Amino acid sequence: MIYTRLFNPLLVPSLGILTSCAKTHSDPFIYANLVGEIVGVNPIFMDIFGFKNVEEIPLLEEWLDPQGMELSTVLSQPGHYRAKVIFESKMYDMALRTEVFALGDEFIIAMVLRDTSALERAKAAERYFDKFKKKLLTNISHEFRTPMNAIIGFVDLLSSSPLSSWQQEYVDLAGKSAHSMMSNIENLLELMQVESGGIQTHMREFNPFDVFESFSLQFEEQIESKEIQWSVLIDPRLPLEMMGDQDKIVTILRNLIQNAIKFTPVSGQVLLEIMMVKKNHVSIEVEYAISDTGIGIDSARMKTLLRPFSSAWENQRNGQDGMGVGLSLSHKYIEMMDSSLMLASEVGRGSRFSFRLVHPINDPTYLEVIEGKRVALYAYEPLSTQSVLLEKYLELFELQMTPIASLINPNLNQCDVLLIDVPHLSSSQVETIKSIYPHLQIVAVVDKDYHEREQFLRGLLKAIITPPLLPTNLHKALSNLEKTVAENIFEKINAEGLIQPVKNAKILVAEDNPINLKLLETILEQNAYIVKGVENGQKAVDSYLKEKFDLVLMDIDMPVMDGLTANRLIKEIDKHDSRGFVPVIALTAHALIGDRERIIKAGLDAHLAKPIDKSFLLQTIERYLKMANEKKNSGIV
Repeated sequence: MIYTRLFNPLLVPSLGILTSCAKTHSDPFIYANLVGEIVGVNPIFMDIFGFKNVEEIPLLEEWLDPQGMELSTVLSQPGHYRAKVIFESKMYDMALRTEVFALGDEFIIAMVLRDTSALERAKAAERYFDKFKKKLLTNISHEFRTPMNAIIGFVDLLSSSPLSSWQQEYVDLAGKSAHSMMSNIENLLELMQVESGGIQTHMREFNPFDVFESFSLQFEEQIESKEIQWSVLIDPRLPLEMMGDQDKIVTILRNLIQNAIKFTPVSGQVLLEIMMVKKNHVSIEVEYAISDTGIGIDSARMKTLLRPFSSAWENQRNGQDGMGVGLSLSHKYIEMMDSSLMLASEVGRGSRFSFRLVHPINDPTYLEVIEGKRVALYAYEPLSTQSVLLEKYLELFELQMTPIASLINPNLNQCDVLLIDVPHLSSSQVETIKSIYPHLQIVAVVDKDYHEREQFLRGLLKAIITPPLLPTNLHKALSNLEKTVAENIFEKINAEGLIQPVKNAKILVAEDNPINLKLLETILEQNAYIVKGVENGQKAVDSYLKEKFDLVLMDIDMPVMDGLTANRLIKEIDKHDSRGFVPVIALTAHALIGDRERIIKAGLDAHLAKPIDKSFLLQTIERYLKMANEKKNSGIV
């Protein structure tokens, strides 16, 4: 059955050829002429919109609103359109398909309407849910990190104060639990972001030595507390700048390293390797690997290893921390960067996780080649991991290396440098060597706890290097050997970095949380910085106008004026008053994927996420103060 309007008797017989189509169609079906008058409709249309006869249906222009299109165009041009249908204050979202038929001298437009209101509501709900989920993740991250920053920070300060043995134990356990909770929450939040499709790769240039050397120092406390040997091999042949998503790479490595530490027993070993596989003039392929001498993984466990939460129950049963999401998150990040996670493991002997990434490079520069020096290497334990790594570094630096088994050796007469790898070294030993081989320049690799005796070696050694061995430390020590060195010059190169603290620098701290402000003031004042704290961005700008500062630590979310606005005004003050480069470092609980890029793009010089690692905070401050001094001395404004 088809309902028709008898405005042209000549058309009625012809409509019979369309009746079967109208009957079989499950959507509302309309026939109209070119001026928008209804010729006929199918029963579905009558049922949905409640008409009893065709004469009640108004002209198309009164109830059909094609979106972004004129009605005359829809009537004259067959196709697919979006439209809204309005009857008695009820509005429907419709998908509209039209066809034109010639019936004698007349043209009839056949229209099929498909109600997409439910779909549009579902899409609107999905958009709302995505927005809500993003806001929820942001709020959880921010509100969790802010108090955790104070908890971890003050526990760290308390740990370094005079305590009894049992008080120290309690503080250490509290700190370990806080760090474990923070790591679990961070991984869970990032995994939720990945699963919701809200994360993309952010490619930008970075210096692999700056990023990975600094990163490798963040595990010293965990390593020392478990008495594990921590070794690092970063290929000195890497370019000084390469493209990649450094944040995701660091997250992957952190999860793999923390797992390695967790499952490696006391006196075991964990090794980080970042090695060039191959390169050409436009890109470099790098392999990232974490090896350990831990408990290993059996073949049955490997099958479920990458599933979220797959190891949570096993961790609980074995008394281990962890929700079992770190490895799954790392796997997803690696896949996002068009690579795959590789695993080699043997139960009882350890595991090796690795992945390879191709990094584009633009106008690559490299560490300066060290040429012409013949190096003798004496190792107290020639087969130790550290000695093997030292040999590998010398090989990668393409130095002529001669291993010796004794410090009194005729081969030293043909060498320029003596590299000594020993736990401890006395001044009398060095003096004896120099008396026999006065031409030798001596570099020593000694344990970190040997610093207190370094004054006895002034004038005898060119440099002291402490583990973990890092390529820029070695490069600086060995490349400086080519220069004529005065007898009283002594340079210590250690694992804490090459930057010496800039004492008495004046730092402005903008932080609205009074507990976190107290924490930052305490840390900075304990390290000989002059600190002024304010509780919002407006007060930060007011203070900056009145006084001169060497560096600013800026929270982002603050009342009265936020950190992004305050930073913009501070940079304008610098330009107007010709103050030169004053670093402004974001110190914020905004630490989800994409927050760093957003904040750096807004003009801040660096981004530090709460909770803050005290050592990394101080290293970052020292690095930017040195950078500001260099720019000032070179006349760069």
